[in-house]
Amino acid sequence: MSDTKLRDMIKEYLSDAELKETLHDPKLELGFRFMFPPGKNPQGRPIGRPFTVVKVKNKNVLELSSLINISPDHTEKLDAMEKGSKEKFFKTLIKTFFLKEVFFNIDQSHNRYMIIDNIFLSSGEIITKNTFYNSIRKVLGCVLYSIAELQDFCAGEFDISDLKLIP
Repeated sequence: MSDTKLRDMIKEYLSDAELKETLHDPKLELGFRFMFPPGKNPQGRPIGRPFTVVKVKNKNVLELSSLINISPDHTEKLDAMEKGSKEKFFKTLIKTFFLKEVFFNIDQSHNRYMIIDNIFLSSGEIITKNTFYNSIRKVLGCVLYSIAELQDFCAGEFDISDLKLIP
């Protein structure tokens, strides 16, 4: 499939999301920023999470990702906990990401992490809308789970040593 057809197809698929920006970078064949799911809550705030989809030139992979910046309030609570608690929290998230078969980048020093899923492209093969959105939902599930775990951890609702992963 040509890069132009792929770009048009992904842009068409994103009609079910809230397209925010087309990325213009000479290293990319295509790039879009979008919110998923679209819509707003009763207070008028977006309900979706920010996502990016890119295809780097000369690579046969479509990368879907979502960046999570930990809020200053949660960062303050994490930093105030006993030494090693923050690292244990991130280690638990890493195990979860392994189970969910997603890639990730964790930047503890800047209190952020990114969750990534890849769709590998074959010559002439079409990515179905279902495949595209399954990848988005996979990342979204990991994002929401990690945020819920962070909120529970910072609220003191459980001791990090009690965490167990149940597949």
